[in-house]
Amino acid sequence: MARRLVCRAGRGTDGSAGLKLLIGAVALTALAACSSAGTGSGSTSAPASNSPAGGSSSAATSAYVQQSQQLLDKAHAAAVTGPSFGTVPLSDVVPWKSSDIPTPAAPPGKPLKVAVAYGIPSGYVPYAAHLIKAIGTKLGWTVSVFPASATSQAAELAAMQQALLSKPNVIIAVVIPAVWVGPALTAAKGAGIFTVDIHQDTTDGTGYSAVVPSAEGVQKAMLAAWAVAQTNGKSSTMLVDAPGFSDVNIGAARSYLQACGGCTTMTQQFNPTSFTDPTQIQSNARSALSAHASVNYVIWPTGGLPLTPALDGIAASPDSGAQLLVDDASPENVQLLREGKLPMVAEGPGALLVLEAIDDANRLEAGQPALAETSLRIPISYWTKSEAPAPNFPAITKAQLQTNDWVSPFATAWHVPALENVILGVTS
Repeated sequence: MARRLVCRAGRGTDGSAGLKLLIGAVALTALAACSSAGTGSGSTSAPASNSPAGGSSSAATSAYVQQSQQLLDKAHAAAVTGPSFGTVPLSDVVPWKSSDIPTPAAPPGKPLKVAVAYGIPSGYVPYAAHLIKAIGTKLGWTVSVFPASATSQAAELAAMQQALLSKPNVIIAVVIPAVWVGPALTAAKGAGIFTVDIHQDTTDGTGYSAVVPSAEGVQKAMLAAWAVAQTNGKSSTMLVDAPGFSDVNIGAARSYLQACGGCTTMTQQFNPTSFTDPTQIQSNARSALSAHASVNYVIWPTGGLPLTPALDGIAASPDSGAQLLVDDASPENVQLLREGKLPMVAEGPGALLVLEAIDDANRLEAGQPALAETSLRIPISYWTKSEAPAPNFPAITKAQLQTNDWVSPFATAWHVPALENVILGVTS
């Protein structure tokens, strides 16, 4: 969800890490300085057939279609999971079970003063901040929230510095890259203040005491499996990427599709600033599809970005029947799913990431190590139109909990039996 749209010299976009939250507005000034692609669609790779040199093997393609459908069936029956950080081999994607949740730590036995900082003013980010406050209050925490005045590096650094001035035990940031707030993280460490960041990973820099990534590699593999299965192994798929988006893990989708002998894939890079400009993103989507014939699926970096302009661009292109594939269930994309404008939405519970961040805070305050970013196992599934919940966070979370109980371990460890009700009571 995030704006890993920071200039990171030498870091590619091959999906070597995995996060999903590039939601909401982006720090346009910083990103414009980072980009060399202008305001248009940027560079693209030539379409590449994945057939072996000696011709495609129908048996191999058929087997891969079957494998893809089996992955989708497993995810649809309940959920699948894999390492929450990095590109995930298909062999590591397995059915999720409740025991995959690392046993939460008990609260440290003292009231904590916690500061929450965030920058993006809409969508998941403020929701997560308010969820931390609601749950923290039940744990006896004193929680203060510090929203940035703008979605920019300077404003988010200022918000972190304001959080520091409140002298908390812990600062929990929501989608604030470490490379943007290095001075604040250094100051926090010097003052003995722990720092945790949600929906981030170490591709955004180091310095936080703990980070909570979100299984982007598993979700992108699922989107690719959908394209393979729905086209009987003959998908022509455009992967949309942007400089600095390595942790949305478009590379995981690319790797999956490249193993499909009858499929064709291409990668289109868009200027990062265009993703929050409706006019630009509509134009870029239309232009990209106009340059490639017979595209049937477009895999987007994340469903947390505005999607309607992308759909409008697709509709205005020669490939007007191409379908948009997204992950990260949000009120907007769930609404589009209900309207039949998306074929499916891959999803993992955003509220679970908040619980894991709180658990990290408890661990750190108790003198225990935080969970490694590779240790989390997030249940990943998908919805189609007939299963789409109401387009709001409580309904989305309730639907996720009806399939997989990931709340009970935390409710038990924290002695908050009504934890699920607390979570469902937060709306935005």
